[in-house]
Amino acid sequence: MKPTPEAQSNGEQQVTGDVIGDTAYSERFVLKILLKLANLDTLKDELQEQTFEEDLCTLWDMTAERDVVLFLLKHDMLNLLSFAWPIIDNPRTVEILIGIIANMCCQKEAVEKLLNMNSLVSSLLEYIKTDDSLLLIQLLRLLNSSIFLATEDSISVWVKLFINSGYSNSLYYILKNSSNKDLLVNALENFNTICTYCNVGKFRTDFFGHFVSVEALESLLTAFIEVTDTQKDSCEIEQLERVLLISLQIILNLVGFDRSKEIYSDNKNEVIKIISQAFKYYENKLVNMKEIDMDLVDIVDSTISITDVMTIHEMCNPDQFYVQSCKMWKTLHCMRDCSKTSVELDAEDLEQVSLQLKASLSKLIFIYIAKCGVEHLLDALDEVTEYYDEISSQVEDESVLATVSKRVSSYRTRLKESVDC
Repeated sequence: MKPTPEAQSNGEQQVTGDVIGDTAYSERFVLKILLKLANLDTLKDELQEQTFEEDLCTLWDMTAERDVVLFLLKHDMLNLLSFAWPIIDNPRTVEILIGIIANMCCQKEAVEKLLNMNSLVSSLLEYIKTDDSLLLIQLLRLLNSSIFLATEDSISVWVKLFINSGYSNSLYYILKNSSNKDLLVNALENFNTICTYCNVGKFRTDFFGHFVSVEALESLLTAFIEVTDTQKDSCEIEQLERVLLISLQIILNLVGFDRSKEIYSDNKNEVIKIISQAFKYYENKLVNMKEIDMDLVDIVDSTISITDVMTIHEMCNPDQFYVQSCKMWKTLHCMRDCSKTSVELDAEDLEQVSLQLKASLSKLIFIYIAKCGVEHLLDALDEVTEYYDEISSQVEDESVLATVSKRVSSYRTRLKESVDC
């Protein structure tokens, strides 16, 4: 018999009443898990059950939804975990629960709640010392999301927590010793996130004291080589390019202090290796594949700043990044129609990116000519040949222009001869 409209309406209310927000997930399913977490007398036995682990994995997937996170916060999920944490000792369960918290911390409300729970946060940070790669990946995700969404007051708390827990030593250990690609990528993202949000304003002194060290740069290089060289074939393109970009951003943060030049005086070769790897990759992408990448502007600008602070032009061979810069500039100069970009751009935006990139490359090229070793100057000038004047026209820094003009004045005949040939 066909149900009456009234009966059908009641049935719909029952179904609707059990779902969380606008999702299709069941409130009762979640509440059942929370009750098990709350019952400390039986929790240890529950943790041995395969079905409970499977339910936690399902909840982990569910926390990708904002409504589910808000529902968990409403029912004090984080408080329940805080009380239950001393009982939980199975690495897989810890990984799942940290993964759940990491998903929750994609919502600002969860980040604010978590940071007010000192005991739980301290317990979580202790896992940075574990050798469980899967667990570490979830912890780093949690920290990245939390710092990204943190207020200025919250950043202050995070900085103190990092210092008190000796966080940098553990992070650098991971970068230097792990061969797990996904863990290294997450650790590099974490380092970059900390640099971006903790190396600002009133936090810079504490950041310098805790994170700026020779070990920081050495561990960065080790992880960089492992990902971009040793395990390059297993990297997705987006993953590889992300590592190239953030590695230079991290260096830029590390060398941005008055004492950085002194601290890293013996680490110039490490920096050159990272820069060279990035430029060789993007030379191939732009020159051979004819693909313009918006990140390349940031990479070139970061390189300009890094090489200036560390005064490494004098020891750089032209083929470490200068030749690549010239080839990319010439390619941009000759390109009239480029349909390939790393993101969708209309013709006007593409032209703007191209002009911006040419300007940045022009500046880097001229800075190298101004500061390179005298033994490399002729080779450097040979690379620019007939493009010298046009490159010069795109450099806005008057001091760089004056230095180059004075330095190459006696070599201009050679340039003209190269053009005539």
